[in-house]
Amino acid sequence: PTSPFSEKVRVAFGIKGLAWKSVIVPRILPKPDLMPLTGGYRKTPVLQIGADIYCDTQLILREIERRAPEPTLYPSQTCGLADALGWWAERSLFSTAVAVLFAKVGSALPQAFIEDRSKFSGREFNPQAMKAAEPRMMDAFAPSFTGSRQASPTAGRSSSAHNLRPRIAASIIWCGS
Repeated sequence: PTSPFSEKVRVAFGIKGLAWKSVIVPRILPKPDLMPLTGGYRKTPVLQIGADIYCDTQLILREIERRAPEPTLYPSQTCGLADALGWWAERSLFSTAVAVLFAKVGSALPQAFIEDRSKFSGREFNPQAMKAAEPRMMDAFAPSFTGSRQASPTAGRSSSAHNLRPRIAASIIWCGS
């Protein structure tokens, strides 16, 4: 799997023991199995339940939780924290991680991928500029992983079996999104 967002949803299905099916979606256009279903929306993941389509990772996770509440992805005392962590991981962390990755491998990317991302973003996808920005991106990326144990809301607390069960907050970081 190449989408950390899709992987987060797969982890949620696994935590809950739910069956699911998927299709392979190409990284670049055309996406013939996806776009007719979504009316032109091209990002993944997408969840279809009957005639209902869900196109946002956080929304998908909430719908999975609503339909199958046990075991919960959002323990009541950490629901807001999980949402905040998800927002940070999907917006800030992911964008910075992608910039670092493309700085490293940008020169090896296929031209079709570069053109697709330029059209999608509405600005030039420039691997050389990403390479030049790599030191700044690494400076922005590194603090996300330093001192994380000390910053954890459970730091210093004793562990229990309840605390060791997988939750969506853990999958957010594990999946890299």
